[in-house]
Amino acid sequence: MGTITIFARMGVKPENVEKLKSLAAEACKVAAEEPGTLTYDWHYSEEHGSLVLLETYADSSAHLSHMQADGHGELMGSLMALIDSLEFFVLGEPTAEHAEALASVPGAQFYSELASK
Repeated sequence: MGTITIFARMGVKPENVEKLKSLAAEACKVAAEEPGTLTYDWHYSEEHGSLVLLETYADSSAHLSHMQADGHGELMGSLMALIDSLEFFVLGEPTAEHAEALASVPGAQFYSELASK
């Protein structure tokens, strides 16, 4: 199995941006310590009123570990309370167990690799 990339785009109201900044900083500190986390970047566009989260993991196992880490559920609950829309894309070939866990994300869309360098 290869890398797994998560691309999520979330609508954010301006009054929630400061709370999001704090949440993002906390999440990045935790992700930096997780083995197999290759990319974990949060980006915000004031112009579009949206947050983009880009995550890349060495494999399904690394992302499942991230999802099952202490505090992850609480952090995701806090994030979901601050957003008003979600587009969630899974890029790669997750294992069956991983795909099942990701399917619980509202609107999760799965994309298999077509071509790569």
